[in-house]
This record gives sequence, C-alpha cells and structure tokens, in this order.
Amino acid sequence: MTKTVQLDRRTLLKGALCLAGAALSTQQGLASFLEADGIGSPLAARREGEMDIHHIDTGRGNSTLVVAPDGTTLMIDAGAGTGPAGTMSAARPDESRRPGEWQARYALRHSGSTALDYMVVTHLHADHLGEVTDRTPLAKGGTYHLTGVSDVDALMPIGILIDRAYPDYGNTLPPSAPYLTNYLSYLKSRASAGRTVQKADVGSDQQLVLKKHAAQYPTFKSRILAASGVVWTGKGHETQRIVPENPPFKAYENVYSIGLRLSYGKFSYYAGGDLSADTSDGQYPWMDTESPVARAAGRTEVAAANHHGYFDACGPEFVRDLDAQVYIIQSWDIGHPGPAQMQRMMGAWQNKATRDVFATGLHPQNALMNRRFSGQLKSQQGHVVVRVAPGGDSYRIFVLDSSDERNLITGTIGPYRSRA
Repeated sequence: MTKTVQLDRRTLLKGALCLAGAALSTQQGLASFLEADGIGSPLAARREGEMDIHHIDTGRGNSTLVVAPDGTTLMIDAGAGTGPAGTMSAARPDESRRPGEWQARYALRHSGSTALDYMVVTHLHADHLGEVTDRTPLAKGGTYHLTGVSDVDALMPIGILIDRAYPDYGNTLPPSAPYLTNYLSYLKSRASAGRTVQKADVGSDQQLVLKKHAAQYPTFKSRILAASGVVWTGKGHETQRIVPENPPFKAYENVYSIGLRLSYGKFSYYAGGDLSADTSDGQYPWMDTESPVARAAGRTEVAAANHHGYFDACGPEFVRDLDAQVYIIQSWDIGHPGPAQMQRMMGAWQNKATRDVFATGLHPQNALMNRRFSGQLKSQQGHVVVRVAPGGDSYRIFVLDSSDERNLITGTIGPYRSRA
C-alpha cells in the first residue's frame, strides 16, 4: 500500500524564512517555489533556477534524472533488471514497454529537453544499465541490443556518457554475461561513431559541469567521489586506492561503483550506485568502499541509499557521515531494504528524532518483513522528486504516481531548510 504525506507549510515557511533571516534569490523564485502543487495534480514544470532530482520508478532498477538550475540534464543509471518470479515488484507503469523506454519517456516529459547532456553509469550490473532478454531488439545496424542505457540513448540522445573505467577495466570486469557483452558493444559503437565515452575522473569537480548558463549559477558544484575502487581523499584532486589492484579474490562489482556529490548553494545530493560496506565480518576491510566515500562526501542534505538499502550497504558510517535529512531507497526487489538499514536511515533509535525516508517501490513481502519500520516510510511507491528552490536554501519532496504517464502527485512533504 502506498503511504504518502502531504504537509502544506507555505505559511510556516514564510515565517521560518523571516526568522532565519534567509530568503530565496528573488521574489519571483519564492513565489514559484511556494506555488501550490496539490494531491492529484501534475507536478508544475521546473522553473529556471530550480533544480530537480527525479528517482524514476519502473520496478526494474535504478534511474535518476537530474535537471540542474540552468536546464543541464544528467541521468544516473538506466536499469532494466530481471529476477525470479515473486521476488520483484510489478513493472511500472506496466510491461508494454521496456524499462529504458519508460525512463526516456519520463525524462522527455520532465526535463524540458530532447537530449541528455550526461549519462553516468555507476557500475556494470543489469539493474543499472540494462539486461538482455527476448524483448530487447537489435539497434539499427545490429551491433548491440536496445535495453536500459542504450534504450534511453535511442529516444533521448546522450551527449557525454561517463563509465567507471572504459575502455580499460584491467582485471575488474565482472563475469561474462549477455548484458555485459551487450553494454560493452554499445560503448564501442558510441566510441567508433565519435560519440563521447569518458572514464570517471575520481576527485574531479570539472567532469560534470553546467552546459547552458554556468555563469549564472556559480554555487552549483559537482564531485566524482569514487570509481573502480579508488576514492577521493577530500583534498584537491587527491585519491586513494581502497580495493587492491590484485585482491586475494575477485571483488564483487558493487565495490567499484561510481559515487558522486552534487551541490547547489547550501543544498547537496549524494548518489553511490551499489557501493557496499560488507567486509565478511572484518576479514577483508578493503571490501568496504562505502565508508571512505561517505567520509569524503561529508554531510549531505538528500542521499540515495547505496545498493537499494540492501543488507550489505548503508552501514553505520554511511548514515553518520552523510547525516542526511532525507534518504531515498530505489527499491524493487524483495530484499530492498534490510531492516537494520531502514532503522539506520530513519534514525529510529530510542528518544531520537527520525529522518524522512522514501521508497520508490517497496515489495509487499519486504513491507511485512520490515513492518516495524515500513509504516514510517514517507512513501512506499512512486517516482520521488526532490525540487530545490532557486539558490538552494530549501527544497521539497514530491511523490508522483508511477502507474501511468500522467504522473499525478500522490504526496508532498516540506519545505526542508538546507543546512550550511
């Protein structure tokens, strides 16, 4: 059952802004941000100076659309995963199209653009880049199948694709599989056609930049925190290797995920793919790439849960160092999230104020397993949209119906005040 919350705080926000001595950048920006977006209505179009972060619910994997203050577009992953019957949530809106098609159509509706400036593929798993099944047709020319990322590219051309290591993965490639062969063929095809594929530049604050009106928004910043087992130290462009180049056994692909942080004024956002913290009970400390990435990121306003909040991620250091006001779990599998992970993200400790946690698609059986906490989620189903006010001083969360393409609002909460 979907659980959403509507808290209309427009009057409270006006008072809070005065008391705090803070204001949004212009009166027009304030009026836009306070504009009513009621339950059952469409989400108002993003205005210039606002930043939107859409966590897209297809029930088949991760996909996040970011529309920066100047309209620059970024998609983080375009998953199209599969799983055993009964372990996955229902496909959203339905199975009449492939997940990548739904993701592209959503982005076309909500981005105000017909192309993507950037695509970041966090790591090499199908629920983040696209599985190959009997429903995935060959692309024109016949060198790769259309699924996930390549499906998005076909409908909404990608300008710059950022991969964790292409073209040289060394010994870090996961075991051979049809989805991996297909994705690498797609990247090779892009590169052969002169279309940009870049290796993630860990530590860089210049790989993701505004493409349209950068000078108007000097407080928008980005940072590549991690990729392929290398993590930013927090100083300049300096990095450290966490996963050994020749580990004692083949590391699981998740530890190689790209992590990144976006900020706009006081607002900040974290995404880390499937970074994990499972060290086999301390036997292999290098398998914890999540904790050093969280330390490098520091306090963040809104954070996407690593690895869908699964049992091996979102450890104590993750929530301690990010200290987010809002966590968003991109969930669709029966194991998303684990009970300890949900408790940590909520901060559901005795005599403590809880944080706000949203899920894009909580499996019914997971809701039962997590019944101690699942009723406290701010949403259990739907696209979760973070709308940041001009200047980044405050933001609101909207939950949109993912059962059809009208994407009507089913819940809203906020505004939240961004912290310094």
